[in-house]
Amino acid sequence: MAAPALAIPNCPACASSTTKDLMVHNGHQLKTCSRCKFVFTAQRSFTTIPYEDTPLGMAAYQSMIKAAERTYRRELGFRDLWWFQRKALKWLHARLRTGRVLDISSGPGTMLMVARQVYGYDVQGVEPVATAVESAIRFGVPTFCGTAQDYAKKQPEKFDAITSFEVLQHVVDPAAFLQTAKQLLKQNAILILSTPNLDDPYCLQQKNAPAMPPPQINFFSRRSLKVLLERAGFAVTRTYTLPIPTSSVRNLYGKKGLLIRIPYLFAQRFAGKADGTTLLIMAAPM
Repeated sequence: MAAPALAIPNCPACASSTTKDLMVHNGHQLKTCSRCKFVFTAQRSFTTIPYEDTPLGMAAYQSMIKAAERTYRRELGFRDLWWFQRKALKWLHARLRTGRVLDISSGPGTMLMVARQVYGYDVQGVEPVATAVESAIRFGVPTFCGTAQDYAKKQPEKFDAITSFEVLQHVVDPAAFLQTAKQLLKQNAILILSTPNLDDPYCLQQKNAPAMPPPQINFFSRRSLKVLLERAGFAVTRTYTLPIPTSSVRNLYGKKGLLIRIPYLFAQRFAGKADGTTLLIMAAPM
């Protein structure tokens, strides 16, 4: 039985008042904006931080902490980061040889450790989960426990670059989140984000619980993310995704199902009907 639609005043991406019901997933109404095609949950807030206080979530954090500890001991490094983190660091280094880098929702600090070890950046983390913050500090990564908005209120310092990976899909007010990021950036600075990609035709079909609501409440395409960034005062300078949606297809059909479908997925790609699971985007303050 479909859950009743909840009235919300405007699209969280472009602020349009013209939205319509799209589908119900796991009891949560998904809506779409008629103007920018942003897809989002009607319910905008939940009682806990995504993944925290759940067995699956804490298991994921423990895995992240173990990887961070191995990175701290230099048993793991650049090649062991997620592909979008590696790509982001390459983009960043092409534009910024030295400087201060802030990572929002930095976890136990793995990416920042690599950024400091490989490229010599001065790093700072912001992370709302206390367990991850304690680990990051133990590994020598300065990390503020709280949200980006909390940090901006207490820290007037500006940064040369901000990164934030797989965060925007969980944020109740994405425009306010980006406006906070802009407040923390210097002029001519860089913002790099990754988020699940609604242009992936399998994006809303996944059976992997963390990829759907809750905890994920926002689903961005290139178009809607560009609209949101421009509304927050950023100009998009670069975008990238993998050739085929490997993660979403694996989540839907399993590893064996992915392997069977690879030729079909590449054929879809050449026909212009496939897109990667994760969207990486770089922007600059206007």
